Amino acid sequence: MAKAKQFVFLADCKKEEVTSFAETLSYKGRNFDVRSHIANWKRTGTLSELKRYLMYFCVALKYFCTRRRFEAIVGWQQFYALIFCFYCSLFSVKKPCTVVALNYTYKEKHGRLSKLYLWFMKRCMDARYLDYIHVPSAEYADIIHEQFSFPRERIIVTTFGINDHYDDLASLPAPDGYQRNGYALAIGRSNRDYDFLIRAWSGIDYPLVIISDTYKGSSDSQNIHILTNVAGAASHPWIANCALMIIPIDDGSICSGDTVLLTAMSLKRRIIVTVPSTLAEMYVQDQVDALLTPKDETQFQQVIQSALSGQYPGIGEQARLSFLAKFSRRSMGEQVSKALSGDH
Repeated sequence: MAKAKQFVFLADCKKEEVTSFAETLSYKGRNFDVRSHIANWKRTGTLSELKRYLMYFCVALKYFCTRRRFEAIVGWQQFYALIFCFYCSLFSVKKPCTVVALNYTYKEKHGRLSKLYLWFMKRCMDARYLDYIHVPSAEYADIIHEQFSFPRERIIVTTFGINDHYDDLASLPAPDGYQRNGYALAIGRSNRDYDFLIRAWSGIDYPLVIISDTYKGSSDSQNIHILTNVAGAASHPWIANCALMIIPIDDGSICSGDTVLLTAMSLKRRIIVTVPSTLAEMYVQDQVDALLTPKDETQFQQVIQSALSGQYPGIGEQARLSFLAKFSRRSMGEQVSKALSGDH
């Protein structure tokens, strides 16, 4: 008797981080077995980056070599699913199973490797093997469809979701040297325009902390403190105690910043997001649960000053209400399941 084929969910984080999502995710009436292959460690330089990329290829190769065992593969880490499809396309094998890449994003490379990376991504997105991708923006879905000719009807558009840790994080003490609600914070490594933020902050007399382990810039301002050695759980006290969470997006068409935004929303922080951005498109409303500003230094400074002067006092509370209603990880799983079943 033939063994029943498996439905696997490939994550690059601890299982408990995606349990609530995986519990609600189903396809063809089956739930998924969560398999964790950790790759989201702190990035400390070229060596750690190479190790992370090697992990992506090795994990995908493992599942490619045993591909006949699977009915469906869903990659929470997009590259586990995408590189699986890359191997299938490279070796022109018979389509083995349904493959879904969640949290998809593509950022063009520059320099000598740009053409090679584009070729690689096109192979990853071979529609003969990759069945669905998920993005948190309808505008971005249209861009990807045009750029890679991937079928638009097979691009699932839903917002991202995170687990709610309010009870654990909201009461964390402020970091040493800082007071609760006594500083603004910008945090994250992907698609951030910290150069703009530093320029714009020159006219603001208020402490700003930038946390990024990949940002190479600097500032002479005594009001700006740049930290490159804070990651994971160590970032939670900074988020829980900031007066303002600022998310300055570099390329507004690229999906990024979702986790930081939703964490800040869940913790009732007042949030400033630059536009255009997918965050403004899909998650927040201006002067309702966040403040939106163009990347114009004068207008940005005006928005910051209005927030610091006490305008919009209930915006943090409303941010949490929005989060609870629409952006939990369980809610995300339900939305993706409906899309996979065609019920969307």
